[in-house]
Amino acid sequence: MRCQIVFNTWESRAFIAKSILNHPDVKKVLNKGVIALGRGITNAYLLREMLEVTNNTDFQVDIDNYVVGVVDGSLWASNSATRTPEVAFYNGKPEFEPITKAIEKADLVIKGGNALGPDWIAGVLCAHPAGGTIGSVYAIAISRGIKILVPISISKMIPYSVTDIVPDLGGQQAIDYVRGMPVGLFPIVGGEIFSEIEAIETLAKVEVYPIGAGGVYDGAGATIFEISGVKEEVDKIIELYELVKDTKPLNVDLQPH
Repeated sequence: MRCQIVFNTWESRAFIAKSILNHPDVKKVLNKGVIALGRGITNAYLLREMLEVTNNTDFQVDIDNYVVGVVDGSLWASNSATRTPEVAFYNGKPEFEPITKAIEKADLVIKGGNALGPDWIAGVLCAHPAGGTIGSVYAIAISRGIKILVPISISKMIPYSVTDIVPDLGGQQAIDYVRGMPVGLFPIVGGEIFSEIEAIETLAKVEVYPIGAGGVYDGAGATIFEISGVKEEVDKIIELYELVKDTKPLNVDLQPH
């Protein structure tokens, strides 16, 4: 059986968020360990899924504003006054805790990215002069062997290795013109990528190939896949896809311009 699936940008992130719960490292430590969850669009959807699967839906949290950096036609950020505090999970229980503190006890860090190179190394755009979330946890995670799991859509693929181009980039202080805020690019070397491809392969024994990207109107930023396999396996993907179709966009409160 073969199927072709089109994910718009919100559906893609919701699909990744639901699927990543099947990742063996997430399953291992979600209820018996510590997960430090960075903020971001995909991680906002993931936070909702984690609260549901751990039976913590009564935890009062503003999912829509579990976001910092936003590309909304410019390089911008969520409103710091209404931004949701970071959440960590301790043995299946959510707590508001800065990731800089949670990393001291973490078994797993989940942090999204903004660029994905052909070598499957991601990069994070950083407007914060000290590198933001990734800058505050990366050295500790790598030094201590704490896994960094990177949920990221292949719609963010660039044609160069992130590590190859970083030495040629100017960084925040060298930018003379920008639409929004100047940023640097931080490579997450050693992070494990979890794109739509890994999401699909985690759910079912199928062959999956990206066959297109982009679009207009509701399909802007879309990713397109062809999936093949025995009907029972392909149906698993279709079933989850039907759940995320027409995913409601987050209503992020942006920083005033």
